[in-house]
Amino acid sequence: MNTAIRGSREASSRYSPLTGSIYSCQFFYGGWFLFHGLNYWVGFYFDKSVLPGPGLTPALAASGVMGIVKALEIVIGLALLTDLFAALAIVAAWPITLMIAFVTASHLTPFGVSVAVIIVTLNAVMSFGHLDRYRAMLVPHAGPPAPGVPAGRSRDDRLPAPLHIVGMLLGVGAAIAVTYLSMILLR
Repeated sequence: MNTAIRGSREASSRYSPLTGSIYSCQFFYGGWFLFHGLNYWVGFYFDKSVLPGPGLTPALAASGVMGIVKALEIVIGLALLTDLFAALAIVAAWPITLMIAFVTASHLTPFGVSVAVIIVTLNAVMSFGHLDRYRAMLVPHAGPPAPGVPAGRSRDDRLPAPLHIVGMLLGVGAAIAVTYLSMILLR
């Protein structure tokens, strides 16, 4: 038997239909992100959503932020298509997915709402497929910020309550101070 065919049969017997469905979502979404990200730079089709005018998308385009978003779409798309850093790419895709869903659904057309539902569903399916990689991030007390320390530390490893409270207050105070200072300096 041909080695390629035998390898293909062995691989297909290792993966469940659910795994195949998740890969299908991953490859489709990767292709979608890559195509639409490249379209911003190459112009496969005319995207009227980035024309000057009112709205979030034209504002992002005018400010230059859309270029960053589209570059991220290309990187995320390539990661999903090559199955390299896929779990990270799926997490990185969520903010873009939610913004696309918000913008398309806000038009209140059946097509826009359908696109929003489909892309959120695709990202959710891919996330579910990699849930085991995210489990360490989902514990309430992930551990001290130190390399090599396992997630899910015990309560004894947490910051002492007084130090934690001081840290929280200093964090909020510093954010407020920087905000007001920048407002004064940028007048």
